[in-house]
Amino acid sequence: MRIIRIILQIVIIFSGAIALAALISTPNPNGIDIAVFTLFIAFLFALTFVLRESTEHRLSSLRGELNPKPMGIVLLLLGIFVLILGVTYLIGYQPMPTGEGRCRAICGIIILTTQIFGELTGRLVAGCIWLCIGWFLCALGYKLKNSQINYHSVKH
Repeated sequence: MRIIRIILQIVIIFSGAIALAALISTPNPNGIDIAVFTLFIAFLFALTFVLRESTEHRLSSLRGELNPKPMGIVLLLLGIFVLILGVTYLIGYQPMPTGEGRCRAICGIIILTTQIFGELTGRLVAGCIWLCIGWFLCALGYKLKNSQINYHSVKH
């Protein structure tokens, strides 16, 4: 399993570097796209460390200990990604949802606000919703990342 995880990490790094080089080499590189893609690659890389922790946990004889730090890092990166999404709504870079496809609760709230109060208010509501979710995920991830607690499962 360790070899598979290392191969997965190498694939993530190399394919991410190639795609990032392609994004940067365009005539008009977009900084937001580059930042979002870099955070996505970092998120995938952090998930491989969670996989490592999970594998080590399963294979260890001390099955009761679980380290929350890798999951904290993943939540922190996900929170940063969501914060960037909220900012893109506020600055007008992200297109407003139209209700087509897989529109769920947050999308529905944004569409309803846009239809009733206009696009500017819809962008403000969308940005605020995603920023609040991002701050929550960042705070939770930071708390888990800096946690000194080892959680113990119930032994049978």
